[in-house]
Amino acid sequence: MPTAKKRINITVDDRIYEAMQRLSDERDQSVAGVGLSLIEEALEYQEDLYFSRVADARLSKKQKRIPHEKVWA
Repeated sequence: MPTAKKRINITVDDRIYEAMQRLSDERDQSVAGVGLSLIEEALEYQEDLYFSRVADARLSKKQKRIPHEKVWA
């Protein structure tokens, strides 16, 4: 049955494959499933880094700030 999900093909060295295989065994998950989980975690991490940089840039500016309580009141 066809799937709506997109496919990618990656090549990894033996060291990475063995690490993914160990995780696969520990998690009782396929190697492909482990790969997908790791990609999702990496994307979330990259997003966190981006928003952290945005927040740091905003906090470094000298400007009037509105307290949290006032914003959501």
